[in-house]
Amino acid sequence: MKKKLLSALLSTAMVASLLVGCGGGNGGAATNDNAAADNSTTTTDNTAADTQTETADTNTDAAADTSSDAAASGDKFYIYSWNTELQERLAYVFAANPGMEERIEYVNVGDSNIYQDKIDQLLQTPDAEDYPDMIAFEAGYIMKYTNSDFTIPVTDCGVTEADLAEMYPYTITIPTDQRDGSLKGVSWQACPGAFMYRTDLAESILGVKSPEEMQAKINSWDAFLDTAREIKEKSGDATRILSSNGDVSNVFNSNKSEPWVTSDGVFHMDDAMVEYMEVSKTLEQEDLTQKTTTWTEEWNAGPSTDAVFGYFGCTWFLHWTIKANCGGSAVGEGTYGLWNMCQGPAPYYWGGTWLGATAGCSDKELAGQIMKSLCCDTEIMTKMSEETLDYVNNKSAMKALSDAGKGAYDFLGGQDFIAVFSPLADEVDVSWMSAYDLNVNNLLGTQIAEYQSGSKDLDTAIADFKQSVADAYPAVKFED
Repeated sequence: MKKKLLSALLSTAMVASLLVGCGGGNGGAATNDNAAADNSTTTTDNTAADTQTETADTNTDAAADTSSDAAASGDKFYIYSWNTELQERLAYVFAANPGMEERIEYVNVGDSNIYQDKIDQLLQTPDAEDYPDMIAFEAGYIMKYTNSDFTIPVTDCGVTEADLAEMYPYTITIPTDQRDGSLKGVSWQACPGAFMYRTDLAESILGVKSPEEMQAKINSWDAFLDTAREIKEKSGDATRILSSNGDVSNVFNSNKSEPWVTSDGVFHMDDAMVEYMEVSKTLEQEDLTQKTTTWTEEWNAGPSTDAVFGYFGCTWFLHWTIKANCGGSAVGEGTYGLWNMCQGPAPYYWGGTWLGATAGCSDKELAGQIMKSLCCDTEIMTKMSEETLDYVNNKSAMKALSDAGKGAYDFLGGQDFIAVFSPLADEVDVSWMSAYDLNVNNLLGTQIAEYQSGSKDLDTAIADFKQSVADAYPAVKFED
């Protein structure tokens, strides 16, 4: 049986950290990342976890002593995720590390909606045979685990600062434990966003013939709205700039100047969020989108029709949403080949998956080998990107592919998607990110809907939003 010699105190610490997520304090929630089906929401609290750090450190050392025993006995090494993506990427790791696969037990929970519940249950039973040695997590709920004693620093697994040198900075900031600055996870992918638009519609409606010209038309939200009006008018009411009013949400949510709740526990209503409300209402009231709902069948149909001019999307979105729904698989079929990208009103990111080791990881050395191979090895990541079209979290790998012409994409009419995404990935700023994000964003969305419809004015909607946050988080302070 796999040895998990964690003390009862660590188990108690985990339970306490999980339970405090149901209350107020420094709570937070998950977000939708990487897949349309991911609608999970979970709240967490970091305050109680602070009191457990010393206990966890002591007992994690005890668990480390069992690593060599686990390797020698051939115990299974459990990796948990919610779909097959990580499993498919691990094939590159196994190819470079013969024999490693024999010890890996990959557990695909199969449903992102129940994934966190499953992981949370397992973390309460560190002596279980199927206790996770490594877990995958997304940006929306990653802080629930990295800002707690559930996970250990990647340095404990042998990952060094030099190993991180080629990563995009924001992918390191997100999984950093805000309590002590330790890095608790690494990602093999980067997910900067862009505006993806139809080149044929851009030329016929706007007279735009290049991404540079398109960028000039949408380089601010005022310009974006003016262009939206122009598209509606000049297309004879046949085309809208976006499918859903909600399509702007990721851009705005990535461009706050401060977290929703600052380090001293004070709520902050960022100017960018007020602008978000105003832009959303303009899109609604002036009928500038198709007013679909994100991820519905109607919304997914947009890329194959002339009704939708463009989408805000990221690296994975380009290949597995836009291309997958374009109505063809080669140039000349559907809208395949009739797309280009530019930045849009502001740089942003959307999604991504990280991999971290748990406090009871049975073999830290193996965990480190997996992390280094999947997320740090330039050769492996170059091959993976070339074969899967992943935009990998390795600057040298992406530059080498772009320099070799491997970024030229027939779906984009030959535009180099790597060359577009690379500078945008460098610009991503996640200093605003906190464990509150999704829950508070959802509360804001409720008020935006009221404001859009005209049932509330801006001041009332903001006041009601703040009250809903106060109700959800009684410990949060509000300035006059």
